[in-house]
Amino acid sequence: MLVTIDEVGRATRIQGDPKHPVTRGFLCGKVAKYLDRVYSPDRLLYPMRRRSGVEKGPLPQGREHEAFERISWDEAFDTIAARLKQISDKHGPESILPYSYAGTIGVLGYGSMDRRFFHRLGASRLNRTICSKAGGEALLSVYGQKLGTDTEDFRHSRYIIAWGANVHGNNIHLWPMIEEARRSGAKLVVSLFHTDGTPCRLAHPHPSRNRRRTRAGHDARHHPRLAL
Repeated sequence: MLVTIDEVGRATRIQGDPKHPVTRGFLCGKVAKYLDRVYSPDRLLYPMRRRSGVEKGPLPQGREHEAFERISWDEAFDTIAARLKQISDKHGPESILPYSYAGTIGVLGYGSMDRRFFHRLGASRLNRTICSKAGGEALLSVYGQKLGTDTEDFRHSRYIIAWGANVHGNNIHLWPMIEEARRSGAKLVVSLFHTDGTPCRLAHPHPSRNRRRTRAGHDARHHPRLAL
């Protein structure tokens, strides 16, 4: 990724690196809006505490300040520490379950000081990748091992099955590789359904319309040919 910085050190533009073999000069929708979030006036920069007596639940945009009040960092740390100590003394430290994951994938926040802190506290241990762990276990239960194809190898494929995968929505950088394969004669089959069993529409339907209909809830174990 390429970042343009102005004279005061503020990022003014981000773009994909055209020399990168996968991103090829364009960013996914999430990262493309990254600066909007970093410099958003609505971004939280200070500790906020829910006001006493305010019911939980969403408020209309612009009225969030009615539910929360700003407090100092010292007060925030003291409040959290006192609460953790109270719970630990009453129920034991393992009654505290830390849950966090990647965040900005930074050095401090991604798996550093937080893990040291909760280890020292004696809190329960949790696999931090709850969603990824669930997907990994599903792969193991169906295929026996976790397999993956290198993104750049897709262009050499002759038959591509997007099983429950919304490539345009969740893996946009894979699509150019699939298009390369299709131009070389590869077939693409998309199996994507809503929870009620009705087929989903692709964001950009491919001209070949090579789709296979299956019943929702059936996986590769019910389709031996697809499991090979």
